[in-house]
Amino acid sequence: MLNSGDTGRRLMLRAAVYPLAAVAVLALAFLLMGPKYAVAALVSGVAVSAGGWVAARMALGGGVQAAGSAMTRLIVAVVAKWVLVFGALAAGVLVFKLPALALLAGVAVGLMFQVLALARQ
Repeated sequence: MLNSGDTGRRLMLRAAVYPLAAVAVLALAFLLMGPKYAVAALVSGVAVSAGGWVAARMALGGGVQAAGSAMTRLIVAVVAKWVLVFGALAAGVLVFKLPALALLAGVAVGLMFQVLALARQ
């Protein structure tokens, strides 16, 4: 085994915190365009971060299992993440009438910083 469970948990925390900080800065920038834009960026960015956290908890939880079970857990975790993100996007556009540009920018920044947090050694 190359990585301990503790290493995975630290990585999970870092991959959830970095995007939140980046999305907060993005929301402050969108505040210049109006509060709806800032809220939209914040909602979608938080959805990406929360989805990543939920996916990591699902994928890393459960202890040692067979390869098939671990792979199933990983696939279900990724699907759950994207259901949460697309649900937040749909609710933002259809229910709350938030600007699509800010929603998509929040997703893009959240995903970009999530990948950067995971790539950092």
